[in-house]
Amino acid sequence: MTGRGRRPRRWRWLVGSSTVPLALLAAACGSTGGGGGTTVTYVGVAGRAISFGTTETPTGCNPNTSTGATPGTQTVLAGVLPSPFVPDVVNSASEPMPNSELIASAEPISLKPLTVVYTLDPKAVWSDGVPITAADFKYAWEEQRGDPVTSSADVASIAGYRDIASVTGSNGGHTVTVKFKTTFADWRELFANLVPAHVMEKVGWSPACSTVDPAVDLSGGPFMIGKVTPQAITLVQNPKWWGTPANSKSITIHFASSTAQLAQWMASGYVQVAAPSTVTQSFLTQMTGLPGAQSEVDTSSTLLQLDMASSTESDLPPDLRFAIALTIDRQDLVNQQVSWAGAGVAPGNSHLVVQGQLNYQPTPTGSPTTTIPAPTSSTSTTAIGAGGSVNFPVSPVPSQAATFITATGLERTPGDPYYHWDFGAPFQLHMVYDSSDPWAAAAAPTIRDQLEAGGLDTTLLPVAGATQTGETLAAGFADLAVLPQTFTPYMSQTVGMYTELLGPTGKNGSQDWTGYSDSKFDQLVTSASEQLNLTTAMGLYTQADTMLWDNMVSLPLFAEPTVLVWSRIIAGVNAMPRSTSLLWFAQYWAVKVPESTSNTTPSLPGP
Repeated sequence: MTGRGRRPRRWRWLVGSSTVPLALLAAACGSTGGGGGTTVTYVGVAGRAISFGTTETPTGCNPNTSTGATPGTQTVLAGVLPSPFVPDVVNSASEPMPNSELIASAEPISLKPLTVVYTLDPKAVWSDGVPITAADFKYAWEEQRGDPVTSSADVASIAGYRDIASVTGSNGGHTVTVKFKTTFADWRELFANLVPAHVMEKVGWSPACSTVDPAVDLSGGPFMIGKVTPQAITLVQNPKWWGTPANSKSITIHFASSTAQLAQWMASGYVQVAAPSTVTQSFLTQMTGLPGAQSEVDTSSTLLQLDMASSTESDLPPDLRFAIALTIDRQDLVNQQVSWAGAGVAPGNSHLVVQGQLNYQPTPTGSPTTTIPAPTSSTSTTAIGAGGSVNFPVSPVPSQAATFITATGLERTPGDPYYHWDFGAPFQLHMVYDSSDPWAAAAAPTIRDQLEAGGLDTTLLPVAGATQTGETLAAGFADLAVLPQTFTPYMSQTVGMYTELLGPTGKNGSQDWTGYSDSKFDQLVTSASEQLNLTTAMGLYTQADTMLWDNMVSLPLFAEPTVLVWSRIIAGVNAMPRSTSLLWFAQYWAVKVPESTSNTTPSLPGP
């Protein structure tokens, strides 16, 4: 078993290989000593079945819609629907890499206007034999560009698609030319989870489905959907697949009702790979003590944060938002909630990049804490100068918090909560939290206790679902929200949490639950999203992040840990902690058996 947080060996040869990598698997499997000095060599064998367990279930059959853009749907379809760019299997914190089995090349041929040409593999076809062509790219653009007349009303995000002027095909549809009307630096994120246009045009962009559907989700990947039940989905080899054949003949995805059930499945051998939606102490203890298994614990791409109502109409002026932030002990929260996971989790220091992602900058050891200036007034709606984005206090500063609170007109008798001095009524905060997220559910009571210890009476209300929790805050029914936000490698998506540039909150990828609105911020992130020079873009994003700190729109808490566990009889598993693309790489998974028995069918536990 690998130590917690320790990264197992990863094999770069797995990506873009043009041949079945079984020989390489055999070499990588190594050998173990047997009794009496006998050496047993294990090799990867093709054609075996593998079982995979998860606690995330699919919610739809189009992962590009708001209803289907969930980890369960995206994970199941990762090995089915093709994407031009995929996470780097060797370094998941790096930039996504080209999917060489779908595209021979993808590169800008012009910068003014930005024009990107994708050259598709001419052998690429859907599992019904229809070629994958420019028509599929054009359909994806037309449905996601945000045009109220021609686009679907149900899209995960219009970011990037709205900036495209045209999508045209040539060379029999194998060459796709995408011309932008506005430069979009994160163009590599587009056209992920490509869907078959010739099918979707008949059933609709957002068909009425509550899980994946083999009649809708035609495969353009190594696996295709076989059997679908509420309890399990079986992926089988796609006979039309033109790329590196999958090692396993099938992967059955079992949906556990709880992390405890998933642990039982792994311990009994019912599944050989397990990915829970969250990490619990009991699960980690069982898995680290499980013979014949290995695991990797890491930070995920989900940041838990405390969002604050920040519109000019809210009851939380900037001074009070700073008081709240200065009352919360984020370091103690990390120590209590996540330090046991051993993933090196630290209090968040950015609103736009989560720990472990590319461009994440850890707070330097011993860096000075920002000196926060005196409050402005209880009616302040402008930035009050908190300072940079990496050194806001991680522990409470009660004296400064009290100064900010009294500046808003609140008073307190020592030992009692704050009250409105002008009419004597008690002051109370209303905080909601996403009860479906275990980290939010665990952190919220602790945050409430910390606020009440600082004299801020706080009521707590659970709301099931991140979107529903955000909507409650946005509607004015709460002042604070403990909310998980999942980041992508592309910051043009992330800034949708703090601006309505994508449209009204809750639509087209806009998730500005706090109600924050600032024209300077909008200009910064717009300029950054159009900047092809990464260094220049990061400078602009850093300025935007500093503005969010200056206005205390949201307080980053910590990156939620994640874990992947797999049996030692399975080779080729590479943990993708910041991605739902785990099963895209499952084509390289293989069952390991002793070399002397590689021509026989081993007895494997499983369904």
